Amino acid sequence: MTRPHITDLLDGYARGEERARAQIYERVYSELKQIARQQLRRSGGFITMNPTTLLHETWLKLDRSPLDRVKSSAHFFNIFSQAMRHVLVDIARMKMSTRHGAGVVQIELDEQLQEPDLPLSDILAVDKALTQLQAVDGELAELVQWHFFGGISFSEIAKIRNITERTVRRHWNVARLFLLKAIE
Repeated sequence: MTRPHITDLLDGYARGEERARAQIYERVYSELKQIARQQLRRSGGFITMNPTTLLHETWLKLDRSPLDRVKSSAHFFNIFSQAMRHVLVDIARMKMSTRHGAGVVQIELDEQLQEPDLPLSDILAVDKALTQLQAVDGELAELVQWHFFGGISFSEIAKIRNITERTVRRHWNVARLFLLKAIE
């Protein structure tokens, strides 16, 4: 899946073209909705929200940061991944606050992101581990965020970073091991 190219629209928005913001939203809407749908499917019903609502919540969070500082399509999808992560973590924290004593379930991070269920406690565990990884290696944390929360494929990440897909997969394995150890 190829992400929509919006760098030209971002440049236009940075130059003050207000219509560019609406065009950015129109161009990326279906892709962002698909990412939201994937995240909700992975939650296994623990997050009771439709993809449109999740997308709009994420867009509102994203809307608080000025897009005129976003330099490329890759940068935009990185920021969107961060915003989606924060929305999901906020929802999980809110729901978990009333469910004290919820058991921690072992999670498995795989490259296809096809876990049948991702309980709310796991979203929080991944977020906490990702914060720890960020302190150790920001690039690995960014890779996890792009892939796990943003749904960006390894081949797309390789193109963005101008490295081989094999290198991305090697980095993913290192990050995955770090996260699994941190979650334990």
